[in-house]
Amino acid sequence: MNTSPYYFQIAIVVFREVLEIALILGILTSASKEIVNRGRWILGGLFLGIVASILLALFTDKISSSLDGMGQEFFNGLILLSASFMIGWTVLWMQKHAKSLSGELKRLTHSVKEGRKPLYALSIVVLLSVIREGAEIVLFSYSYFVSGVGIYQIIVGIVAGLFCGSLLGLALYFGLLKAFGRYFFLISSWLLIFFASATASSGIRFWGDAKIVDPIIDPFIDLSSTLSQQSILGKFLHITIGYIDKPSLAQIITYFTVLVGLGVGLKIAKKI
Repeated sequence: MNTSPYYFQIAIVVFREVLEIALILGILTSASKEIVNRGRWILGGLFLGIVASILLALFTDKISSSLDGMGQEFFNGLILLSASFMIGWTVLWMQKHAKSLSGELKRLTHSVKEGRKPLYALSIVVLLSVIREGAEIVLFSYSYFVSGVGIYQIIVGIVAGLFCGSLLGLALYFGLLKAFGRYFFLISSWLLIFFASATASSGIRFWGDAKIVDPIIDPFIDLSSTLSQQSILGKFLHITIGYIDKPSLAQIITYFTVLVGLGVGLKIAKKI
């Protein structure tokens, strides 16, 4: 990866993860409004989840330092491929469980109201949700860091994603975007699928440099004279769909394998 503006990609991923957390918080808050002191338990779970995500970020950096002996290219490729897997898994999981998620959370809240489950169950649900989404944010952001993206761009992307995700979460909570929710999730899902494909392709590039995988033909095609990756359009396409002007054949195969696989998986998850 070069250091062209990647904060858009980072912001989109963080935005989607934060929105998922905001939706869970909104459902729990709305469904448990009759429970006394439920706010402190929900906020407590949110706080613990944020702390755990920060610790995970610090731990990830330590892992990177300890694995330098394995080859930085290998580790960077592993991080990128892991990030691609987690993004793809999130897209498919949300598509399959989005409809049932609200019902499950409301049933949990009802059980708490009736005393069949303790009040701290609300905290546990929020804690686990924040840790799950926080882990994806940490892993994806770190994958950009090890690829040479500036820390400033990463911070800008994270802050923008946090702000926009929280804002839209509030809007959805108050019912302002009900009419557009279906299209929003469809568009954001496909953006994430493109990001996952591009991230996997970058991971394969690192593993090709480390001689772990065979690039097959490198470069397979050279489009730099037709559409340079450094041009305005090239940068835009690279940021949105992962365009590379000199990809290896292994990168192309990886990109379209992930793209088609997640696209088909999205269709299947929609019908299940």
